[in-house]
Amino acid sequence: MTPARAALDRATLAFVGVLLIATALRIWALFVNPMGLGADEAQYWLWSRTLDWGYFTKPPVVAWTIAATTSVFGDAEWAVRLGAPLAHFFAASFVFALGRSMYGAWPGFWSGVTWLLLPGVFFSSAIISTDALLLPLWALALLAMWRLIATRSWTWAVLLGIAIGAGAMAKYAMLYFVLCTALAAWWLPPARAALAKGRGAVAALIAALIITPNVLWNVHHGFATARHTLANARLQGGRSFNLGEAAEFLSGQFGVIGPVVCLALIWIIWRVARRWKGASDEDKFLLAFIAPPMIFVTIIAFISRANANWAAVAYPAITVWVAGSLFASPPGRRVLALSSGVNLAMGVTFALIIGFMPATANHFKNVRTAQAWDQTAHEIARRAAPQPGEAPFTAVLVDDRDTFFELSYYWRDARRAGTPLPPLRMWRLYADAYNFAEASDPMRPQEGGRVLAVHLNPSYLPFVAGDFTVFRTVEHLRVPLGGDYNRELEISVGEGFAPVARDAAFLARVRHTHDPQDGS
Repeated sequence: MTPARAALDRATLAFVGVLLIATALRIWALFVNPMGLGADEAQYWLWSRTLDWGYFTKPPVVAWTIAATTSVFGDAEWAVRLGAPLAHFFAASFVFALGRSMYGAWPGFWSGVTWLLLPGVFFSSAIISTDALLLPLWALALLAMWRLIATRSWTWAVLLGIAIGAGAMAKYAMLYFVLCTALAAWWLPPARAALAKGRGAVAALIAALIITPNVLWNVHHGFATARHTLANARLQGGRSFNLGEAAEFLSGQFGVIGPVVCLALIWIIWRVARRWKGASDEDKFLLAFIAPPMIFVTIIAFISRANANWAAVAYPAITVWVAGSLFASPPGRRVLALSSGVNLAMGVTFALIIGFMPATANHFKNVRTAQAWDQTAHEIARRAAPQPGEAPFTAVLVDDRDTFFELSYYWRDARRAGTPLPPLRMWRLYADAYNFAEASDPMRPQEGGRVLAVHLNPSYLPFVAGDFTVFRTVEHLRVPLGGDYNRELEISVGEGFAPVARDAAFLARVRHTHDPQDGS
């Protein structure tokens, strides 16, 4: 079959049809999604207003992507999130191409479709995140590595370097790829041969050149992003040796990639382990790109904590391995169809709950905390506006990073319209900054003449009060979130901002109030 005919065979056409329909539906869902931006999404939007080679907690690709989509479509929530379903369009395409290259046309079809139906991809397509932008680049690097093994072509070596470098600019988890490649080379002589004769060195050089601007940005900013990445894993303190956290992380994979896919993966690993000497190159290659991130993150969960998505880079290889292995037999194809049906049902149920059952959706903390920030911002803006007979506020002070980023986003139109809103400032509990808001816009004494203070965390209120010479609580603000949930805020007015020293005595008072590593 000629390359042109292969590109237009029934499996490819069927996959393209499914891919276009799924992507179109996901973009449409962004328009009808009633959920406001989450705090991280609002933070990434704020970054996108000033393009740079790096930011306090993440590399730059997420901000660049938002800048691109919003420059064309404006700053509405759906436009901020548009990069997510488009990213999964490309991730599914590369997963399809890898599955096709390794197992054949129809296994490739099922690899791509399985990716599109993963419950985690349903969720990830509805929010803008670093994971969504990392995964297509990881899948492309995986495809390039496999094709490099098969062809020894310099073109694939160059593409491998580009994908690794660009992926690291999306999220540092891309660096797992180096460890995975080393494991694949240890297990597979063809992988070692593919990287030999300078091909691996050229790929590494290209990747290094791409990520160099971010490295230099980190050097100039005291390695802010790198320090945050380590702190986010809580390896600098906190709980130790917690089997419950490890079990929670592993069990969370059943929800992220689906229960049938998870069980199939366990069966495939057990089967390959039993006959390791007879395992195929495909088995060893894909396992090499699954085991390191899964094992490493499980260890992190055991000694500290880990979110289920921290091992997301393993999912492209898992998807291809499960689809390719199951398609090889009639019983396996039935399991593959079952897994697709179960995952589709899970994804559609999630979408329906988010779109049409807000009271139920609010039982999920990540959904609940993103609700009603437009209303919250409006209520705070009313209170911050100049009032007859009163001196204007010199700043609005918040004690929570979520509040800072949400107000920054939901006040955008009012500020553009010239509404006289005071500058938004972040209160620091500690002397050092532990998030972007504290680093970029801390409360300053010269702006502390008359300040409207907004408290999302009431336990901080006495410490905020201690930083003012005059301080009084004004009111309690309750914003309904739907169902039985509300956002509870305390509103205060402070005058004469003069923060007390963050010395040992102060830290002793707040030691049990807040974990300094919190806040991404």
